[in-house]
Amino acid sequence: MSRDTFRWIFAAVLLLGLALRFARLDLRPMHHDEANQALKFAALLETGEYRYDPREHHGPTLYYLTLPGAWARGFRNLEALDEETLRAVPAVFGCGTIALLLLSIPGLSRGAVALGGLFAALSPALTYYSRFYIQEALLAFFSLGFLLFLGRYALRPSAGRALAAGAFAGLACATKETAFILAAAAVVALMLGRSRAERGGGPPIPLQHALCAGGAALIPIILLYSSFLADPAGIARFAGSLANYARRALAPELHAQPWHYYLALLGFSARGGLWWTEVWILGLVPVGAALSFGRECASGGERFWSRYIALYSLLAAAAFSLLPYKTPWNLISFHAGFALAAGNGAALLLRIVRPRMVKGVVFLLLLAGAGHLALQNRRANFVYPADARNPYAYAQTMPDFLRLARRVHELAALHPEGRGMPVHVVAGPYEQWPLPWYLRDLKRVGYWTDAAQAGGFGDFAVVVASQENALVLESALGERAQSEIYGLREGVFLTLFIERDLWRRYLRSHLRR
Repeated sequence: MSRDTFRWIFAAVLLLGLALRFARLDLRPMHHDEANQALKFAALLETGEYRYDPREHHGPTLYYLTLPGAWARGFRNLEALDEETLRAVPAVFGCGTIALLLLSIPGLSRGAVALGGLFAALSPALTYYSRFYIQEALLAFFSLGFLLFLGRYALRPSAGRALAAGAFAGLACATKETAFILAAAAVVALMLGRSRAERGGGPPIPLQHALCAGGAALIPIILLYSSFLADPAGIARFAGSLANYARRALAPELHAQPWHYYLALLGFSARGGLWWTEVWILGLVPVGAALSFGRECASGGERFWSRYIALYSLLAAAAFSLLPYKTPWNLISFHAGFALAAGNGAALLLRIVRPRMVKGVVFLLLLAGAGHLALQNRRANFVYPADARNPYAYAQTMPDFLRLARRVHELAALHPEGRGMPVHVVAGPYEQWPLPWYLRDLKRVGYWTDAAQAGGFGDFAVVVASQENALVLESALGERAQSEIYGLREGVFLTLFIERDLWRRYLRSHLRR
């Protein structure tokens, strides 16, 4: 493939990735984890202060990197924020992950990078979680940057490449604590991917290169976890958090899944008559790894990169699979590597097939695979983004919940105190979210975990209750309230209690329309 042809193809691939990641970012209701992150960011936006929490929320890069977009749109507080502004940040880094694949040239062929970029752009999983306001899209970007610059440094050491690898490693660690797993997978893949001669004959790393890499890694960790030195204790909290997250990963109270969870999620799942698979990507990874041992690779550099990318992806996937704690968005860091390795496998396969007719068949199969990924991408992100049949919609907020949020706002518009209408939320922490995001413009919203804690409801207007609290509140409020039930997540419901006079006022307002 000529350089000019490659430029046009890769530009088209990148534009495709941009379109899929940025279109209709407000289509899916906010997940409770997104809402939680949004309020954490709002504290930074409103006060300019950030304090690292060693138990929740993960690292600070997500919040600091959201500030430019919020400032550009003139947002200065939580009430002004919207889903598009927040989700644009992971979308940018999801597209950046595709662009980073260019760093594997000239180790990998232009055809391999173009196909890898296409797979990454079309992957339903990579796209879905690049439209999700959590840390994973940023982690995938920074970890991939470290992987690629580490590989480039291994073949041609320089201070600049050491500096870049260190910076990406530091930013990955400042994004999420699991970055250490991905960094370890990259280092092990580097050692296994190089030939015996390369491992034994290479010179030791120069001291200045080690200092460049170490300094570049430490600077973002120190500055970001310490809130740019305003909270030096944040660095110690980060160091102490690693043991806490290790315990959670090894003995999880929630989100415990079998070892094959990620393999099944990407390999094949059937839900409610819908079939999902990214086997087109998974199946080409071992093809590229196997062909790297033959004559198909044109150079030692191509052999190294073919093995290096495949090994990293497999090692990282194995590490995350062996940990009992699993959430589906964790897969995108190693799945980005799978996409590049699959592109390489497809390019090598096209290279070794000689008969023109057979090559045409292989090309048509690859085209069919890309088309199938595109179909699933559309279903996952634009047709069923919050549907329980979507395997990537994990504990996702149901669209029915938006009816609840709208009803509360409609009632507030009729209440004498307007946005100062008292709203009682009586639910466990898991059932409260994402209410704080959707009720962020109301001035008197209180949150309690049970009815006894909330006290009396003499002046109540609206109460939102979880299932376990609904029976108690139904008895306590009696004839004073009208109740409605809304879905929060699959199998999880909330009851809305409305003060009877306010309910009558609502009915009269609708009859007049």
